[in-house]
Amino acid sequence: MAKKERKAEKGCSICKGIPEYKFVETLHTDERLPEEVDQLLVIGGYGLYGCEQVRKCPECGTFYSFLHDHDSESGVGYGYTDEAIQRLTPEKALDLIEKTLKTSKHDVAYWDEKRKKKGEIIPPFLDKMRAEVGLLETERDALRKTLGLS
Repeated sequence: MAKKERKAEKGCSICKGIPEYKFVETLHTDERLPEEVDQLLVIGGYGLYGCEQVRKCPECGTFYSFLHDHDSESGVGYGYTDEAIQRLTPEKALDLIEKTLKTSKHDVAYWDEKRKKKGEIIPPFLDKMRAEVGLLETERDALRKTLGLS
């Protein structure tokens, strides 16, 4: 399967411009991720350290882990803005999707509970979070099937 996947990536107009792994610090340098990264579909996740964002190529279906993290060092240091992209095997993609799904479900439950207890207005992003959970579940189920795990 890995050989077939590599063929798809090499023949893919998007993935051929994205390296296996690339890390850049954008606040203090002119270095940037390839423009093709912006063409990847966001499946879910925040994109921060410890909660990377799952992205997928709309052309060939290859999965990526994406990071964009900014820290101003609370005004006492130089700060940083890190970005990274990493191509994932289907197995690694499934692991990241399951981790991201767990976090997303927890976040939805947190806001639902807060709304119920305090009668607060539902945050406008809650519907987007629920949609993200659905998309993550769809991608998880498809990968499980592909890997023969379902």
